Amino acid sequence: MTPGAACRVSTPDAKRAVLATFHHPHWTAPVREAPGLLRHRRHDCELRVRASDGVVCYVAFRTASEPARPRPARVRAAPARRRRRGGAGTVWPTTWRELRARLRATGCGLTRRGKHWRVALPGGRTYTLPCTASDHRALRNAAHELAGLGVDLRRPNEQRYRRAAG
Repeated sequence: MTPGAACRVSTPDAKRAVLATFHHPHWTAPVREAPGLLRHRRHDCELRVRASDGVVCYVAFRTASEPARPRPARVRAAPARRRRRGGAGTVWPTTWRELRARLRATGCGLTRRGKHWRVALPGGRTYTLPCTASDHRALRNAAHELAGLGVDLRRPNEQRYRRAAG
């Protein structure tokens, strides 16, 4: 342990925490700012260890007054790109969420039962939708079957005609 790291370890509890973190870390990751160092963490103790010889270079303890704030994950926005099918140009729903929203808009009742959605149709009949379909055509097939049962899931007419005219 370097002298700078040793000055932070002054009590027997701190020494036990450093040894436990060194020998049994909960997670280990490379330090981005300093290549060649590994970050070991266990509970409130963080160590930075040289990967070449295993010397502890840095010791830090999170105090009770410091709340542990997890960093939000970086999310890159997917670039918008044209697709062959789907999006605003189709008349039928393109996602399961959109299908359920259109079912609710037509007055159907939806309840989730395990791995399936139960659709209560206006005439008293029921229809079952999967939560996760195994076929790429399952969404389109379900929409057409519901249309055959009398539930119109197509986009409203004024939007279709406006798109065709424009």
